[in-house]
Amino acid sequence: MPIFQKKFAPKVAPPRTQRLNIGCPPPAEDLDDFRTITLNLVDKQLCFIDGVWLNGLKPVPGGTATSGTGVNQTDDLLRMKRRMKTLEQENNMLQVKLDVLVDLLTENVIELNEIKNH
Repeated sequence: MPIFQKKFAPKVAPPRTQRLNIGCPPPAEDLDDFRTITLNLVDKQLCFIDGVWLNGLKPVPGGTATSGTGVNQTDDLLRMKRRMKTLEQENNMLQVKLDVLVDLLTENVIELNEIKNH
């Protein structure tokens, strides 16, 4: 009898060929209705868009938000500041990539000049 023989080998389960919930119909609700949350208070309407609660913005089915009458401009300013911050981060990353490429190009030009001179 070998020392390293398997003492326990479970049987492989047969693959499932049928759905488990055959009697249940698939969900017919549109899940896009649940992606935007609106909260109506006595004198304000708040809307949860892109992870931020915004005042007085009403979601449009196209995915953007339209501002109603008398809406604070601070929400638009907040969204613009967030967009500006992401664009600045993207710009910084592209600048770093450009610097690395310029450094690589400079090194290759120096090596080519050394090879030509020798």
